[in-house]
Amino acid sequence: MSGFKHSLVTVTAAALAARAPVRIDNCPDIAETRVLADLIDRLGGRADYGDGTLVVDADGLHTAELPAEASAIHGSVYLLPALLARFGRAAVAATGGCRIGDDPGGRRPVEQYVGVLERFGAQAAVLADGGLRVTAGKLRGCEIDLLDYTADRAVRTGPHYSGATKMALLTAAVAEGVSVLHHPYPKPDVTDLLDVLRQLGLDVEVRADGAIVVAGRGSHGLDRPAQHVLVPDLIEVVTWVCAGTLLGEGRLTVRGTGMHRAATALAPELEVFDRLGVDLGLGTGLGAEELTVRPARRLRPVDVTVASHGVFSDSQPFLALLAALAEGTSTIAETVWTGRFGYAPGLAALGVRLRQDGRTLTVHGPSAPSRAARAVHAPDLRAAAVLLLAALAAPGSTVLTGTHHLRRGYPDLPAALRALGADVRPIENGDARA
Repeated sequence: MSGFKHSLVTVTAAALAARAPVRIDNCPDIAETRVLADLIDRLGGRADYGDGTLVVDADGLHTAELPAEASAIHGSVYLLPALLARFGRAAVAATGGCRIGDDPGGRRPVEQYVGVLERFGAQAAVLADGGLRVTAGKLRGCEIDLLDYTADRAVRTGPHYSGATKMALLTAAVAEGVSVLHHPYPKPDVTDLLDVLRQLGLDVEVRADGAIVVAGRGSHGLDRPAQHVLVPDLIEVVTWVCAGTLLGEGRLTVRGTGMHRAATALAPELEVFDRLGVDLGLGTGLGAEELTVRPARRLRPVDVTVASHGVFSDSQPFLALLAALAEGTSTIAETVWTGRFGYAPGLAALGVRLRQDGRTLTVHGPSAPSRAARAVHAPDLRAAAVLLLAALAAPGSTVLTGTHHLRRGYPDLPAALRALGADVRPIENGDARA
């Protein structure tokens, strides 16, 4: 397993704010890594990537304007606090990523970033293209309840919550004075960021009630070298659990340093896998921690609610595909991203019996992929991965379009599947036949 994409983004943003080198190991060879490294170089810093390691030295930054290439990925927005603290201003065009937001075009929201930055004393404006321009004479610590950025305070979920927490923590780290961040988003892309910020010299404490207390020292406060090993990518692990259950003819072993950390972070998913009847084991082998999965042709139905504190929204397409193997009806309720069901038409074309009603997907099993479709389209990253697995499960040949999305989340998923015996061939325009 390569490293967790979401942690890569936040840790790299911390490295841009640092006045000392930061080494990030187990970096995935994906578009995000390459784009972030290029952006840092263009801003005047230095980012060297190779053999799974990214080394960032941001000492030479000389511009606060992120170039147009920043729009290729969503994670570039988290570079704003470092630039704002260094130069008093920063700007980024509309960022990329999957079109899964509430906007009619699926664009990701940015209002949570504006709200958070303004709490620290910045002035932020949304540009016509959806980008941001921010200025600040001085960033000052503040007290902020991150449940203000949830769609449901009781469930602690919504599309703004994760991004608001990351932006608040990155801004608090370069602000002057004490910040108290109540009810932060709890996943590894935040906890890994905390670890790196401590290494860099930030005075940060997690209180018994979960609040994060940061004693910021301004733009020069992060002045010690740091090294961090990214946790195995959580959604890549889920992808392979799904692949091994659906397609395997024997035991599939998923290895990576820190797999026990990944298993802890994936506790909500592992609980769903257990209810489904997925055959999983966690252990060690060949010097690395490993997760093993065995094939299952008949599973049990489940009801799942996807929420920011629970099952990842990125995980739910794979749960839907596994639910198609179940003897009965399963439901998946999505409380984070309204556009996350883009894979559903493709699964239906491949023979899965399902129905979407608002933010709930009902899967009627057993209805495993049973017919090859001439062409199925993937509108986003996780749709591309789940439809690729479903196409391999269906008899006959399927052409899958939209596979360019895979480069943002997997080093080379088609090649890894081919190495295990799958028949996946690229076609002329970069899409795939499975």
